[in-house]
Amino acid sequence: MKLTYKTQYTILISTILLALIGIVMIYSSSSYSARINYNDAYFFVKKQAIAFGAGIVVMIFGCVLNLEILKKLKWIIFIISIVLLAIVFIPGVGSESYGATRWINLGFVTFQPSEIAKFGLMIFLAGYMAENPPTIFKKMIIPLLAGGSVCLLIILEPNMSITMCVGMALIMVLYIGGSPKKLFILMVVFVLVAVPLLIIIEPYRIKRILAFINPWENPKSEGYQLIQSYYALGSGGLFGVGLFRSRQKYLFLPFAENDFIFSVIGEELGLVGCIFVIAIFALLIFSGIRIAMKAKNKYHTMLATGLTAIIALQTIINIAVVSGSIPPTGVPLPYISAGGSSLMVFMFVSGLLYNIASVTNRDLSP
Repeated sequence: MKLTYKTQYTILISTILLALIGIVMIYSSSSYSARINYNDAYFFVKKQAIAFGAGIVVMIFGCVLNLEILKKLKWIIFIISIVLLAIVFIPGVGSESYGATRWINLGFVTFQPSEIAKFGLMIFLAGYMAENPPTIFKKMIIPLLAGGSVCLLIILEPNMSITMCVGMALIMVLYIGGSPKKLFILMVVFVLVAVPLLIIIEPYRIKRILAFINPWENPKSEGYQLIQSYYALGSGGLFGVGLFRSRQKYLFLPFAENDFIFSVIGEELGLVGCIFVIAIFALLIFSGIRIAMKAKNKYHTMLATGLTAIIALQTIINIAVVSGSIPPTGVPLPYISAGGSSLMVFMFVSGLLYNIASVTNRDLSP
């Protein structure tokens, strides 16, 4: 059954809509803090607007790129991903913030290698497993080692939220790739055991769990951010307090332009605005799933699965955190949160999804 061209263009339209919403909300949520800290109310939004322009270019590139080239370059892409993740630990190159070393500072730009590596891994897995279906454990060793290496380097930063995204996406791609059911169940069990252990070995993660259970026990420390997010979402009501009229952005809500930008959306645009944004994400993710299901070959299916899984998981985790559905953890909202490199990478990924749909339609045309 042929994919409709509507599915292709839904990817592009959803991506552009989310990015534009992001630019508006970044200005709203950051203008006050940017004026105080940088003497420029447009500090963050100018960076995002420039990244959006560059993102359009890389998205178009993703739309027309020969997907077989990515398949041929899978090992190079994977090695680059690993190297970038390792570079953050080099003193003077890796940039530390709030106890985490997740950024590479080149002087003129700062970016998170994990933003690139998580998708680099998905490209590698799709290319490798298309040629080596993981039908037995021996053929799963390379994909598991590759995924484990990326997860290990990311958790060492530390960045548990992105580690979980990558780990869950790895399991999905292995399942779609044809891994034996018994081994798939073992992987799920391993993850269910590993997550509590990762929480226990780090005291600050236990504090976050306790803050999640009862944030008002420590309202000025561990529970502060979640409480401020509750205030933002709760005060928004059905239709919000009005665009640009957030009160929580006046230095009450930390990372208002980044990890907690959805809280500002809820405050200014209300439940209706939140549902609208979630609906756009749902359209984008559903289109990605449909593209994966209708793809012409295993490689395209696994590539679309991996890319869509990262988008979906990161979106779900971010919204779940700001709404208090899961313990607090730092993860930006795709396409919307401030972060130029992140926006460009996600827009490139949207281009790849469009590309897969385009190839599928072309090959199934009468």
